[in-house]
Amino acid sequence: MTGIVIAGVAHSHVDYALAEIGARDELHLLGVHDTDAESAARVADTAGAPAFDSLDDLLALKPSIVACAGVYSERADIVTAALDAGADVLCDKPLCISLEELDRIDSAMQRTGRHVALMLEKRTYPETIALSDALRDGSLGRPVAFASWAPHKLLRDQRAAWFLDPASYGGILSDLLVHDIDIALQITGAEHGTVRGWLGPAIDTGFHLQGGATVVFGDETGPRLSAEVDWLTPAGSAIHGDYRMRVVGTAGTAELYWGRGEIELTTTEQPRQTHRDGVGRRPAEDALDALLAGGEAAVLAGREALLVSRIALLAEQSARSGGIELDWRA
Repeated sequence: MTGIVIAGVAHSHVDYALAEIGARDELHLLGVHDTDAESAARVADTAGAPAFDSLDDLLALKPSIVACAGVYSERADIVTAALDAGADVLCDKPLCISLEELDRIDSAMQRTGRHVALMLEKRTYPETIALSDALRDGSLGRPVAFASWAPHKLLRDQRAAWFLDPASYGGILSDLLVHDIDIALQITGAEHGTVRGWLGPAIDTGFHLQGGATVVFGDETGPRLSAEVDWLTPAGSAIHGDYRMRVVGTAGTAELYWGRGEIELTTTEQPRQTHRDGVGRRPAEDALDALLAGGEAAVLAGREALLVSRIALLAEQSARSGGIELDWRA
């Protein structure tokens, strides 16, 4: 039996960790903590586990894995404390909100030999899996360009105050850009490149409603991702966001409509075909599999978590510095 605790429940993505705990007989939830004691008690009661007043008391249980979905600005301290306590970490994105915090997490991973895996749920969607199949069989040829759009509902009157405060939220690019960067990284396998970010309008708290970035994978002629993210989906929309990505290859094009559950594939050999109702995986399944497997799988998950977080944070830094081009490297 593997002991797991939850440290930080402020974001609804804590449900991803709870779903894994419920689906796996080998996991035993030892306890829950959050700086908001009421929220911790509510999640603990639902999960049938005790709530703890302090992170130290929670980590004293000696869990093998710490799941984190707390306030964004609190995550770096939680993650480093968990690593120093000898646990691996299953974390919601963003992993942290600054490059300095990311460096601290990187140092803690190297110091302790423990690992962090991010819950990057777009990897697990049926449309992404279908894209992987099309790339694997060569029907799209060599990928040369990516374009993505990730609109979200803000629903401001339902958001906690911390979410709308850049001091605790960080930025829209470090929060939302991670998924599409991750998919492009998975496809290209690139270990270096450049990034330029931009930011659109902000509300009165300084919270940006729109932004985006151009990420180059490899040298200047390598594949590039043009990505836009926003909090502008109308409240009346039937879906939270009409997320989509276009992948252009030398022999075909894939159009992923995650919000609609569709993928369209057009190749030099086949006219456009629309696929629906594919089989996906649970949002945190891949990340937890890597930690439980240990060894190279856990090492790779940690490297991927650090790299995708670094590129997104560099995009944020670029945008706040007038859109300057910044280098990234694994």
